Amino acid sequence: MKKIYLLLVAALTLGITGGCGGTKEDTPETALNDIQLALANQDRQLIESRVDVDKFLDNLYSDVTVQIADNVKELHNRYPDDPYFWNSPDFIRKYNEEKRSFYMSFVNASVNAYFDPKVKPDTFVNLFAIQCAKEFKNICAAMETKISPAKIQDNHATIDFELIGDSTPYGQFVGNNLTFRFGFDKDKEGRWHLVNIENLNELIFPIVDRAELVWPDIH
Repeated sequence: MKKIYLLLVAALTLGITGGCGGTKEDTPETALNDIQLALANQDRQLIESRVDVDKFLDNLYSDVTVQIADNVKELHNRYPDDPYFWNSPDFIRKYNEEKRSFYMSFVNASVNAYFDPKVKPDTFVNLFAIQCAKEFKNICAAMETKISPAKIQDNHATIDFELIGDSTPYGQFVGNNLTFRFGFDKDKEGRWHLVNIENLNELIFPIVDRAELVWPDIH
């Protein structure tokens, strides 16, 4: 279950109010600003105009699986009591693929609960999802961000997005060494869209460290 939280933290770090400012010409910064506004206002339609959410999360699941599998030996050395890290890279890849539908049902339910406050806690999945949405809001309220200017090459761009936690427990969970490099692509109409997180190899250890600290008994 920690894997679900890891995905959510990685995928939803954009939910901070305050934007980059808009211009008449569409830019990666404008796209990021729209995503921030969409998350701040829980506007599913706006975020879908800038991110294919289902595709983004599904690809993120695959990318996180690769990083965990490639680094499982070191993760086992760090957390020898976590049975998930007792396995081989091939087992991790196979197991996560077999469990994709199960895990993604929780991830998607959590996203739906965030954008739709009317979701009722009438099932275990919805109860879990509503709690995740609340926790996400708490984390967002406990941090600030630093956003770098976009680096653009042809129809692809990256923006570095640094998270800085405050002195509260949620802020301490965030810390001050998480920088996400978000990748954006420009479509044929000249609009930019968020497509991936490009530096998961740098994030896998600090994010797993946080998951193990907060949820040590949830595997």
